[in-house]
Order: sequence, then structure tokens, then C-alpha cells
Amino acid sequence: MTDTGDVAERLGAALGGGYAVERLLGSGGFASVYLVRDLALKRPLAVKVLSPDMITSRSVLERFRREAETVAQLSHPNIVPLHFIGQQDELLYLAMQCVDGGSIDDRLQRETKLPVDDAIRVTREVASALAHAHKRGVVHRDIKPANVLVDAESGRCLVTDFGIARTADGKSLTATGMMLGTPAYLSPEQVTGESNDHRVDIFALGVMAYQMISGKLPFDGPTATAAMMRRLAGPPEPLTTLAPEVPSDVAAAIEQCLAADPALRWQTAGELATVLGGSGVTLGGRTAARAVVRPSKTGAGGMRRSIGIAIAVLAIVGAGYFAATRTRSPSGAGAPESGMIAIPGGDYVIGSVGGLPSVRPRHSVTIGAFSIERTEVTVGAYRAYVNATKARSPWGSATPDSTLPVTRVSWGDAANYCAWRYPPGGRLPTEFEWEAAARGTAGRAFPWGEDGGTANANTQSARRTGPVPVRSFPRGTTAEGVHDMSGNVWEWTASPFVAYPGGATFHDSLSEYRVIRGGAFDTPDAIATGWLRGYSKPTTPPEQLQNTGFRCATSAND
Repeated sequence: MTDTGDVAERLGAALGGGYAVERLLGSGGFASVYLVRDLALKRPLAVKVLSPDMITSRSVLERFRREAETVAQLSHPNIVPLHFIGQQDELLYLAMQCVDGGSIDDRLQRETKLPVDDAIRVTREVASALAHAHKRGVVHRDIKPANVLVDAESGRCLVTDFGIARTADGKSLTATGMMLGTPAYLSPEQVTGESNDHRVDIFALGVMAYQMISGKLPFDGPTATAAMMRRLAGPPEPLTTLAPEVPSDVAAAIEQCLAADPALRWQTAGELATVLGGSGVTLGGRTAARAVVRPSKTGAGGMRRSIGIAIAVLAIVGAGYFAATRTRSPSGAGAPESGMIAIPGGDYVIGSVGGLPSVRPRHSVTIGAFSIERTEVTVGAYRAYVNATKARSPWGSATPDSTLPVTRVSWGDAANYCAWRYPPGGRLPTEFEWEAAARGTAGRAFPWGEDGGTANANTQSARRTGPVPVRSFPRGTTAEGVHDMSGNVWEWTASPFVAYPGGATFHDSLSEYRVIRGGAFDTPDAIATGWLRGYSKPTTPPEQLQNTGFRCATSAND
């Protein structure tokens, strides 16, 4: 075994007089990390040195070099940056930012679990880092508390150790059938040796989030093998049972990560970052949401897959503009089946005391009287608009059932339809109007009352494969007579996505998005409340809006 003092001396000689090797920070199976002082820039560096004993191992050497290549292509505030890589004789090293606040694992060792808000923030920041990495074809494959470092001054989390990452070229540093990663955080497909992709990181992050909130791993056992097999037997104990203080929608978001079937998890880390109150938008790009519906199935080795539907809180929308093809609505043509429901003006409760950061705090707003459509705009109603104005058809050559809510309509086209259908003041509702219509003056949690219920809306428990005809769930109607304000399809509003007064701080770029409300057919029941907020940026093609629709509103004097 190589003497660490000898390695430190050789590292100092390799780095030269501009650097001082101060001490060993830690060591692992194939590398050691030293605290090094950059004398010119007066900054600390963490320098990882490949053990000279391993220099003859081709696989380990390739793994070390791959880590440097991988991290070099990533630039994100929640990923530890690489400064440089060097080699002198048999000493190979890479220099990274020194993150001086320890790791999340260190904190869990001291505190067992984290306050819920801290755990949400950590999960959100790691999800944002993963969204950036995944967009560039990099899958980490070893997400765990020890690989999430904390900046001591700001508390910002940074993901480190991309040593076993898989990159976009498809190359792997493992032999066929070899399993890499930390057993407690491995996904079912990694345990069974199935092919896998970026969704293994989403599963591992779900394990980590569950652990941070509850103080225990979701899949545990007396041995590592028993723990790995435990995740093949079914879902973990509900997070709200172990941590009653966690909001049900936060618990549902985390448990969605832990679905045995990858198709039933969040499909992108950006979606998870978004629903937890942050931006899933990575630098230079955007996160595309997909509504994924899959039946239950049995995988390799008889693994029982959990039944569920992945949430797509972030819907993607096409660019639109309000001024196009406005034509007077012909008498008696295209009258939507829904009609309008009058909502009185007054003070309404908005937001929630608990729950996701984007819906807090609970507060009151004063809203003028308005009317809102009884149901989502249907295919039949929108077809009349298309025929009258020659507007773009969102369904192509095959027209769907006329009673289904119309989808694949951009924000601008939706606004145009409302202006055409209800002249002179037809429009999309503001998000506060939408929430007022859903919750009423009593500020109820769900459109129909305080309890979720499993037969009130086309949400996850209904196990449908897509939207259903409007008014299919009469038990979910509001006291005022408005249908389908929970589930079925997300609904456009006119409002930009901004933080509530006194609430979470959002990045300025989020104001470019429009708020969407209500959830869709694949949204977990606990999340599909009257206060649920999603958002979409009006810049992508309408064909990606398969789970987003809308309804219209008018002001009382229109």
C-alpha cells in the first residue's frame, strides 16, 4: 500500500511551487483527496489523486480519466466544478473546487434527519444538477448523501463524484452484468441487471429524500442483499406515516421517484425540481415534461411493478400570439356544451399553509366578479372555432371524441379561442380566478370539499390512460357547478409564474412561464388540490401538449 505522506510529497512536486499540499481530506478504494492551497489565487482546492498502486489497472485508470472528462463538460451551480487535471509519471490527479461544509451524509450522521424545508431544498438543488447532467447525456449512477457536498457559507448543495457516470456515447466502465453504485440507493432495474438510463438517478434521489425526511432508508434489511431485494417486494412504508409533518403533496412527489417501474417515476429530474418549487430549466435549455402512462407489469425475474402514473407537473407549450385570426362567433355555431358559471367577487383564500414552496404562503386576495366555463373546452367546441376561422387543427386528420377536453392547444391559440367565443372580453382566467372557482369562498382544499376521495376526479387513482369526456366525474363538481377542476388535463391561465408575497424566491426567468392549474389524469390524488400550481413556457410545439387544455373566463361587465 502506498504511503499517503509519500503521495502528498509527490503531489507537491507535481503541482510545483504555486501550490501547497496541506493535508489529507479522505481516501477511498482507488483514490485519495488532499487539501491544496493555490498560493497565487489564495484559494483552497480539493485534489483527487489516483492511488499509484492502481495506475496499472486499466479499468480504474479509465474510470478516473472518465470522471475528469465527464465533469469538464458540466457547468452548473450545484455541481462541483473541475479546475484542471494533471499527470507526472505514475501520479494522476484532478483539481476541483474545495467545498468546505461537509456532506449531507455528515449532517445525517449528526442529526439523523433534516427539517422538511431543508430536505426539500436539498432535493430540489440535486434534481436541478441532475437535470443539467442528464441533458448532456451524463447519468451519475451513485447519487447518495455522501456525494452531495454543502458550501459552508451559503448552504448551497453541490453534487460530486462522477467516477461511475455513464455518458452520452454509451460507454460504460463496467463489465456486462457488473453492478456499480451504493446498494442502498440502487434502483430495481440496477438490482436485477436490466438495462437502465437516467431514471436510476431519479430513484436514488428519491431514496435520499425519503431518508432525509424520515431518518431511515425506504428499503432496508439486515444485509445489503436483503435491502436490495426489499425494493422488489413493493413500495416502502408511506412517508407520511414516518414523518407526519411532511405535506402530503411533498410525500407524493418523493414517493413518485421510488416507483419500481421507471416509466412510472418522474421522467426527468427537471420535472421534480419544478414541482418542488425550483426551476427545472437548465442553463441554455429547458426541461421537457412528458405525461407517461403505463399498465402494471411483471419485469425480469418476476419483479412485481407498482401501479401508478407518472406526474407531469411541468407541461410544455407552444408559442402563440393573441392577435391572430380573430373572427366574430357565428350565431348558434360552436356553442360549447359547458356554458358559464358566475363567480361572485370578494375575498378568496389562495395557496396553502403547508405543501410545496410554490403554493406558500396561504393568503387572501380580492377578486372582482367573473364567469368561468363549466367544463374544459371540448374537442367539439374547438372544432367549430377551427372550421370558422381556419385556425390550426390540434388533432391532425383523426378528430378525437367531441366530448373530450381539447388538448395540444398553445397558450396563444387558447387565448384566441376565448376571445372568439366570448366577444368582446373572452379570455383565459387568471390563476387567482381559477383557484377561486375551484375552492370557493370557503377555501376548500379540493373542488368538492376537504377530503381527496378516489371517485371524484380523473387523477392517478382512477387509473385511466388519458383524458376522459368532460363531466365524467360528477362527484367532483364544485358547489357552484364547475366540473373537472381536479385532474383530467392541466389548464392554462393568463398569469405569469411568480412567487407569492412572502413566499419562496424564484428565479427571474420563471416569470416568462404561464401558470397551469388542476393537474391531469396522471397526477397523484394528494397533489391535485385547488391550490396546485404548475407552469409552462410558451415556446415549444403544441404537439407536446397532450395533457394540457383550458377553459375560458369573462369579467362581470363583459
